[in-house]
Amino acid sequence: MTEFDIGSRVKRLREEKNLALREVARRSGVSATQISDIERNLTAPTVPTLMKIIAALGADMSIFFERNNKKSVSVVRKDERQQFIDRQNHVFLESLSNGITDTKLKVILAHPPPGAENIRGGYQHPGEELIYVIKGKVQVTIAGVTYILEQGDSIHFRGELRHTIKNITKKQVELISVITPPNY
Repeated sequence: MTEFDIGSRVKRLREEKNLALREVARRSGVSATQISDIERNLTAPTVPTLMKIIAALGADMSIFFERNNKKSVSVVRKDERQQFIDRQNHVFLESLSNGITDTKLKVILAHPPPGAENIRGGYQHPGEELIYVIKGKVQVTIAGVTYILEQGDSIHFRGELRHTIKNITKKQVELISVITPPNY
């Protein structure tokens, strides 16, 4: 698994935007102390916390998957996927769409364990999202309406609608999430 210097990337982005820690804290709902600890790599943020900080900075999670070379075509071999873990929910995530400069979408392969929910209380973001279940069964709640998806099912929705995704089985689930714009 590739190691990321998350802290320096967050700090660099914050400084490029000329934002104080307190302003990012106000925008994200994450304390200035925690953001400072993340920037100094004293603590590793959960994926939901990192998503809040990155959104407050007006960016998306693709900053952690970009490479310096600009590309118009990207082939991602299964053993070359960039990987990270949502430590709060113990969800193993793999990027299936690395390398395209200024991409309009992000594709993530997620492996949520039994009972895992992406963001408790729901999440909203600009754009659209599509979820395709490869293996298992998930509960997707969008704007208060619950849908049960099984292997081979998909759901497409506007990201502005508050949504959660939960593994409702006793086994690890495998799903693909396509998000535009790439905020994950």
